[in-house]
Amino acid sequence: MAAAVNFVHGNPYIWTVFQPYMKKEFDVSTAVSSLPFTLIIAVFAFGNMIGGWLQHKIGAKKTILAGSAFMCVGFLMAALAPIDAPWVVSLGYGIIGGLGSGCAFSMLVAVPQGWFPDKRGLVTGITIGVIGISGVIMNPLCDWILAKRGFHFAMLAVTVIYALLCLGAFFLEEAPEEIQERKSGANEHLENGEQMQRASQRQYTAREMMRTRTYYWLSLAMALAVPAYVLVNPLMKSLGMERGLTGAQALAGVTIASVANIIGRVVAPALSDKIGRKAVVYLLFLMAMLSSLGLIVAEGAVFVVLCAFICMVYGGVVSVFPVLVSDYFGMKHQGANFGAVMIGYGIASVLCPVLLAAAGQETSLLIAGICCVGGLVATKKI
Repeated sequence: MAAAVNFVHGNPYIWTVFQPYMKKEFDVSTAVSSLPFTLIIAVFAFGNMIGGWLQHKIGAKKTILAGSAFMCVGFLMAALAPIDAPWVVSLGYGIIGGLGSGCAFSMLVAVPQGWFPDKRGLVTGITIGVIGISGVIMNPLCDWILAKRGFHFAMLAVTVIYALLCLGAFFLEEAPEEIQERKSGANEHLENGEQMQRASQRQYTAREMMRTRTYYWLSLAMALAVPAYVLVNPLMKSLGMERGLTGAQALAGVTIASVANIIGRVVAPALSDKIGRKAVVYLLFLMAMLSSLGLIVAEGAVFVVLCAFICMVYGGVVSVFPVLVSDYFGMKHQGANFGAVMIGYGIASVLCPVLLAAAGQETSLLIAGICCVGGLVATKKI
């Protein structure tokens, strides 16, 4: 059920088809029409922290329902935004939607992990993988509605669909503490076994976690995985058309990238149960580095393939890092802890559009490749 509800948190990935329509209907620049995507990614991290805090006040189920309601209110605001007030879209979809989405998401990841402590990678991959499926289904659906009825009706339709799916949270329950606290042997023999074992015995609060060196390397590594994806995703369709694709081919490329995102979300964490979290993260950063540099000159089908690799890497990163956090810092405060680790992710998401505007697409992609090298170094330090 958590996976089904998590479908709605693919909400950032529909913006690649909404962005051209907002630009046209609101008569704004590319930067302004990309801002809602930037904000929803950036604010999402703080929503995770709020969700973790609320869990200990009102429980996971009520936290998910409250976050989902807040998200839907924000999306409704975006759907009703006046043509002369594009900032309402950024406020509703980006800020309010991002906070609500992050609040609910943190619990939708933590609750399944609590039920399956011995298979956290696989379970997290399945739960988060549905977000990628959301992109495959919602992108063509939204594109069709946008073409027929325009921005406002399409956003309203999305709000209604998401609100109905969020009702599934009523059927979620947290695992008993004796199950959540059961030790997991996965990965202990593959990485820093002594440290992992200590983590499984101690349940760090977010404040305690932020006093450790490991926290800062984790947060930095996750932040350095962001630039390539955030620079490409909101402009994937329009940029693809500039690189020689037709409108239909560019939309097909978006769908292919969404499928790759799903593969990354499911395969990477499941593989991390077998060969180790850090080994998988190394591989993801290497793929992102090569793809970012290749996108500087790629055209046509090669452009689509490299975008797909970028999305696969991103899917893997957002699925493996929650498991890394629980490996090192325990399950009890997973929601708040993962939100704290995502602070760097949120900052990077805000800075990337500024980088794009200042340096241009090609130079930004070069910098993204360099960031991936930094990610390899940060991962080694974890």
